[in-house]
Amino acid sequence: MMSRWTGTESSIRKTVLFWWILFVVMQTAERVFLLRDALALETPTLALFIQTMAVGVRGDFITATLALVLAAFAAAGWALLRQGRTGLRSSVRLFALSFQPALHVSCLLLGVLLFLLLTVDMGYYGFNRQHMDFVFLEYVGDLFAPAATTEATNAQALKQTGAELEAGGKWAQRVMLFLVAEAVGIGLWWWCFSAAVVPVLSRWRPGSGLHATILLCLALVAGGAGFHHTGPYGIRIAAIGSTVYYTLAQNPILFASEALRVAWASRGSMAQRANSAIMPYDVAVRTAQSLLGPSETFLDPRYPLLRTTVTAPDGVRLSKPANVVILFLEGLDRRYLGQTYGEVRGTPFLDRLKEDSVYFSNFFSNGVQTSRGLFATLCSTHPRHGASAMKTRYAHDYLCLPSLLQRQGYSTEMVIGQHRDLNRLQTFFSRNGLQQLLDEGDFPPRAERTGLGIADAALFDLCYERIQQRQAAGKPFFLTTLTLSTHHPFAAPARHEDVRALQQQVTDQYVGALRYTDLELERVFTKLVREGLLRNTVVVIVGDHGRHESVGSTDVERKAGHFASPMLIWMDESLRTPATYRPRTVSTIASHVDVTPTLLALNGLMPAVAPFAGHDLTCLLVRDCLPDQVAYLTSVYDNLVGLASRDGILMYSFLSERVQETSLTFELRPEVQEGLRPPSATRYRELLALYEVSNVELDSNRLWSWRQFGPQL
Repeated sequence: MMSRWTGTESSIRKTVLFWWILFVVMQTAERVFLLRDALALETPTLALFIQTMAVGVRGDFITATLALVLAAFAAAGWALLRQGRTGLRSSVRLFALSFQPALHVSCLLLGVLLFLLLTVDMGYYGFNRQHMDFVFLEYVGDLFAPAATTEATNAQALKQTGAELEAGGKWAQRVMLFLVAEAVGIGLWWWCFSAAVVPVLSRWRPGSGLHATILLCLALVAGGAGFHHTGPYGIRIAAIGSTVYYTLAQNPILFASEALRVAWASRGSMAQRANSAIMPYDVAVRTAQSLLGPSETFLDPRYPLLRTTVTAPDGVRLSKPANVVILFLEGLDRRYLGQTYGEVRGTPFLDRLKEDSVYFSNFFSNGVQTSRGLFATLCSTHPRHGASAMKTRYAHDYLCLPSLLQRQGYSTEMVIGQHRDLNRLQTFFSRNGLQQLLDEGDFPPRAERTGLGIADAALFDLCYERIQQRQAAGKPFFLTTLTLSTHHPFAAPARHEDVRALQQQVTDQYVGALRYTDLELERVFTKLVREGLLRNTVVVIVGDHGRHESVGSTDVERKAGHFASPMLIWMDESLRTPATYRPRTVSTIASHVDVTPTLLALNGLMPAVAPFAGHDLTCLLVRDCLPDQVAYLTSVYDNLVGLASRDGILMYSFLSERVQETSLTFELRPEVQEGLRPPSATRYRELLALYEVSNVELDSNRLWSWRQFGPQL
């Protein structure tokens, strides 16, 4: 009986090892097949190729281990059912004899399921250059929805599927080549297993069978963790700057499971919000549409802000598309510009640059965190009041500046001084048009670090190098970056006498850190201009938000001050004409969401349809215009929302259920506070409408649909 048990144990080990590696091979074969699509977009270096495949295989081992565990549970269940009421010794023997063939069958079934999923993913990647994501899941949901849906998504999905099936010629060859790739991979593993692995396993002596089993179990545990202590998280934060190869490295099953999780979370939060709406949703939609697009045509009730874009007749248009550089200065607060501390000026370079730029003195950040500022700026969408959309709704459909510029032939990249998983940047922007993300791992080993990451001096130096390379390539480019030194704990190097003086004289260490950033920006910006590296370039300098810290003489200023970001738009001399640019200070209300439509309109690249919450501000580059602009504000710190207009700022606190009104300089309106004049009822309704619509459209993925509206671009 011992000999029979030993043979059964050996057979189980062989079965486990065969199917485990086979699951890995099937997934790796798909990645090799998709490499052709990736090469059509970007040619990798040898190091990038090796890293992509290594990260991919680690993810493949995670899902292969999971599949094997599921198969083992299924086989164990079947074996237990066959035991009946036999004795203990007979039960163990019968279980072992039944488990091994049942494991074969369950692995075969899971292998077929895995193959079908990989085939679907292969097709979707070829169409969208993405693994199965939220958009794909939404399409599948539409396809199997009841035929009588009020939104007719079922009919549309069926028609689209029918059209794809009728055009079988365009994908039949691709499917056949994929089948060949999978067959070759499976065949090679079968041959290697039979010719090399089985003879080795057969030589295990009965006494060392336990060692072989322990070794296999340890390998399974390591494989289930992706051979990394962080498990699946290590796959998601892989240090691959190219978004093309970052996407290729992601495991399609893990990618789809995350999209499914996000879809479920969105559905739950949407149901919760529907039960606690502060005003009827249809009323909120009409109010928001009237405020944001009074003369525009809204196209689809499912997408409340989607409308045809209107080109302003008095807007500025460049003769050809220009390069775009957006500098996000961490926590840049306009209240600190133009200040002098004793005999030391806080921001002399930014103050001079203001005189040579179009400076927005009433610019506001729409949110109070970096992720919200980046999201609102680059996607022209109001932030959620709850968890950041960039962090929690990153799998949804968005129409963002990098995607639109990339479609027009721009190279697109971002440089940051922290880890690439900061605020889910890598995950979010790999789906939204960013081709390259350089993080702290891409800096030289001796790059100076302060506080949270790379010092601003080294950050600006790398930006200089990237701009130099992009200009040499002769192709339009988009580059953005985010500084760090003005983030708490304000650990700025004190090499310059001004920085040392401010650190010693001023209690608020933000001031010294801001002077350091101002100095380093001056050094690199001046160098870029002197060497002609900003020719044909528009530069936007903006804060990602105001001060994190509560700064101000009154409670209302401390709250509203979180939104006090400035914005400067600067053009190179090669773009300046009397009709395109007049440096000056403008008082028109503006906010982060206005940046993307302004840059697109300036370059003549505004899409025909868009869900942008912001507007084209290019007329302000040469004249006063747009007096009725507003800015929506939302703060998770103080749990309030606000609306800035030329009449001032109206804020509503969800904690105190209280409305406050201030001037644009954050001074309380005495007549309102003393009850002599009630807050504006119209502005209050508009504020609540924007709050309702901005949250619902993000939670329910009703902002934009590439599948439905992408062809109209």
